[in-house]
Amino acid sequence: MNKCLESAVNRGDPELRQAVGEIIHRISSALPDLKEPIRMYLAGGMAVNFYTGYRPTVDIDASFSHRLLLPKAENLVVSYEGPDGKPKVVYFDMNYSTSFALMHPDFEKDAYRVEGKEFQDPKIELHIIAPVDLALSKIARFEENDKEDIAALARHSLIDPTSLEDRAAIAMDYYIGDQSTLRLNLKEAVDIARTAKMKSNESVKSIRHER
Repeated sequence: MNKCLESAVNRGDPELRQAVGEIIHRISSALPDLKEPIRMYLAGGMAVNFYTGYRPTVDIDASFSHRLLLPKAENLVVSYEGPDGKPKVVYFDMNYSTSFALMHPDFEKDAYRVEGKEFQDPKIELHIIAPVDLALSKIARFEENDKEDIAALARHSLIDPTSLEDRAAIAMDYYIGDQSTLRLNLKEAVDIARTAKMKSNESVKSIRHER
């Protein structure tokens, strides 16, 4: 049975989810008839938003199970109205690649199918990479928003320091190049996850005590 991110627990803004679905349909419309659907693997800030509701983003980072020709970039930009009533834009990032990120070799196999009628399409199945793989993918670049994303995943108990370290140990065997900076980033990422999880647990205990 495939793992799923059910529509009821998808924390992304409904309006943003509709816009993502529209981009999926636009990519699909440029494809020929297929014997079976292509898998689209959602990553980046959009995936963090779907898991946690944190930091709505304007770009879609995603890879596919097959090589394909995408429509022109200007056709993969969707305008929508945000929950605050203000105009928003979301676009597909044509430059995103998993080749430069720290990725476990099984990240596609371990991804979750994203449910929701807004994503239903006969040619493309939307999947979202697992939280631990999402955190790993942030470690190579490791800018401030990447650190914040890792903390958000930990606060929601979607990752823990031990699983992050264990997953990274395997992923690094497939990463070519000087790993010294990567290992320093990993150490900091583990500390971030540990601190965020600890603060989240303390907050829960405080709420229970007040009750």
